[in-house]
Amino acid sequence: MFINDEIYKVIVDKTIIWTVDLIIINTNNEILLWQRNNNPLIWEYYLPGWRRYKWEKILISAKRKAFEELGLNIDENKLIFIWVYDDIYENSMYDWISSHYCPIIFAYKIDEIEEKMIKIDSQHSDMKFFNVDDKNLHHYIIERINDIKKLNII
Repeated sequence: MFINDEIYKVIVDKTIIWTVDLIIINTNNEILLWQRNNNPLIWEYYLPGWRRYKWEKILISAKRKAFEELGLNIDENKLIFIWVYDDIYENSMYDWISSHYCPIIFAYKIDEIEEKMIKIDSQHSDMKFFNVDDKNLHHYIIERINDIKKLNII
């Protein structure tokens, strides 16, 4: 589903980008965050996930992103729908173009075996698990953590 750069610039500039993001929760109730290599949020620790493809069902998007970014074959029956959010940034992968994303958020609990299988992808420079009470996390992450706490997921 490749879109050339010039067309994608227009899409980012003029539309809302629908994504699927995953809140990966380990057995210690910590969440996995990736350090991003690109904007928006370059060098920030953020959730794995990204764009959906046209005609791709939501759960298939989540499974694909888990495999592409984490190396995990997840069980779609264990995905817990959290909510749909608005992420609005002054920049994007194109520094001079603002961006608006609507991530569909799922939580997914992993065991120790799955945790050891996670691998980093080329879009990120680091990954680590964070305590859900860490106040230094990005405000969008804190918003999502508060919602999963309300749902008694952690």
